[in-house]
Amino acid sequence: MFPECLIRQIYCIIINIVQYLFNSRLVQTNRECHSLVKGEKHPMKHSQSSKSPKIDFTKGSLWKQLILFFIPLLAGSLFQQLYITVDAIMVGQFIGKDGLASIESVHSLIRLPVNFFVGLSTGATIIISQCFGSRDNQQLSKTVHTAVAFSFIGGLMLSIAGVILAPYCIRLMEVPEEISQMTLSYLRIYFSGLAFSMLYNIGAGILRAVGDSKTPFYYLIASSIINITLDFLFVGIFHWGVSGAALSTVIAQIVSAALIIIGLIKTKLECKLILKKIKFHSSIFKSIIFVGLPIGLQSSLFPIANMTIQANINGMGTDNIAAWALCGKLDFLVWLIADSFAATISTVVAQNYGALNFARLRKGVRLGMLITSALITILSIILYFFCEPLGHLFIRSEDFNVIPIAGEFMRFLAPLYLLYVFGEILSGAIRGMGETVKPMILSLFGTCICRVLWISLVVPHNPTMMTILASYPISWALASVLFIIYYYLIPPKPLRR
Repeated sequence: MFPECLIRQIYCIIINIVQYLFNSRLVQTNRECHSLVKGEKHPMKHSQSSKSPKIDFTKGSLWKQLILFFIPLLAGSLFQQLYITVDAIMVGQFIGKDGLASIESVHSLIRLPVNFFVGLSTGATIIISQCFGSRDNQQLSKTVHTAVAFSFIGGLMLSIAGVILAPYCIRLMEVPEEISQMTLSYLRIYFSGLAFSMLYNIGAGILRAVGDSKTPFYYLIASSIINITLDFLFVGIFHWGVSGAALSTVIAQIVSAALIIIGLIKTKLECKLILKKIKFHSSIFKSIIFVGLPIGLQSSLFPIANMTIQANINGMGTDNIAAWALCGKLDFLVWLIADSFAATISTVVAQNYGALNFARLRKGVRLGMLITSALITILSIILYFFCEPLGHLFIRSEDFNVIPIAGEFMRFLAPLYLLYVFGEILSGAIRGMGETVKPMILSLFGTCICRVLWISLVVPHNPTMMTILASYPISWALASVLFIIYYYLIPPKPLRR
């Protein structure tokens, strides 16, 4: 039976958060109006620093700034994950394990072009953060307009290529025949919205680069509510299956892209977007590619390696695919926290690197690793003991046989999640300094080559799910050791201008 009461509670929580956030803004606006009525010509003058969404990491209390920047970033990722989770709940309840398996069987494939382009665009956000730290607003503005032009054109190219190549990709991933048509439908609809996903990601990255992580969060709330509502409509009422889940995601991405572009046009920050200035500045574009291409390749290494792993999992049958998909719905917070703090640290490092404040840079990295490690440890304990009860939220009763399988996987991985933290945080820190080639090389050896070698050399001698999954913690440990050695042995160099 579909847990309608649970979904209603989640939906009410979302509405309450939205009302709280936007009512807070209304209260602020009302106070400004009262000040104007009383005759104050500049009611915000004395409190501008406290009201501005921008966080300047080059001065002030660093640990407070880290938390203030991280919370909206994590909350935004949570809302993104929320509509992915609702997709999973709707698909699991109305379609069953075949629906879940059809989406999970190509999850790594979907992440490949997205991760590459987001990584490529990260080159722009690093340059913007460094320009912000060095107070070079002219270069900052050129980078913003070049990045927006690049994201939309690149996103369109990815959409076209994805829709055309979808059948070949399904054969490459060895998707089981019984779910191949369902998977193809989902894949083509999802790929058709990549251009809008790219626009949102670069727009959000631009705002975060100048210290504003709140505005992208507000826009994600709106798009998440739209996605959840459409999931109920398309999957629960119209019974459009995985195609309905994909369509609701694409529509939400269109809304988020529109909101972020409007936000950039209306912002008072240094990253203001002016439509007639959107064009490619050749020198800036070369810098974005120079910094961003290694990040894009590095970001693609994970999906490439994971595609190899997923292809082996796909050969283990639908139950194992569905159980592994269920694990992905349970441990998502681990990746969101680590990735959000890595993005936070990258911004901290980039701003302080631009300001040549290396002592503060190092302090920010230490604080980031400490806070992230504490949060991941707490989550790992919860997942170890409560993975199976939580799993019942995602699977209908006739498919409960996959929950013990997922529990076995989770109890193996949960104690080892902490190994992922150090490599991820230090990778973000090194990227913030503008050094992107060496992190790519370290990830190539620590992640991609390690996993592929494990799958190629070890798994054939013991072809079980646990042997396949062991490739993850082994690669986390190796990557973390490589990044720790590099970060602590290579001091940051002065920024070349």
